[in-house]
Amino acid sequence: MKVGIDIIEIDRFNKIANDFNKLKHIFTENEINYFFNYNNALQHIAGNFSAKEAVSKALKTGFSYGISVLDIEILHDNKVPKVNLKGRAKDLFEKKGYKNIDISISHNNAMATAICIIEE
Repeated sequence: MKVGIDIIEIDRFNKIANDFNKLKHIFTENEINYFFNYNNALQHIAGNFSAKEAVSKALKTGFSYGISVLDIEILHDNKVPKVNLKGRAKDLFEKKGYKNIDISISHNNAMATAICIIEE
């Protein structure tokens, strides 16, 4: 089992929350559309970023080795977060023979956190 965890201050995203050009360098269109279905979009932005960080840590790469922040997409199915890997992140996941990836996200007014567990 591989585990990654991240915690982040939500205020760090104040500057980019209303700047679509900056958001699209970090998040996919699906993720951005999800954020703005909520009044507290900032919490969801920070939560998704924390989830991306947690996934990159569980993969044991961080955002290096050619893995882009956009290679990790956090989707939601009935408010349950799901990881959709793309590009080099997906290639690495498959190359390592990993079987499953789970993510959990939590946030309050000040902090967002996420944990990722990858089953080998």
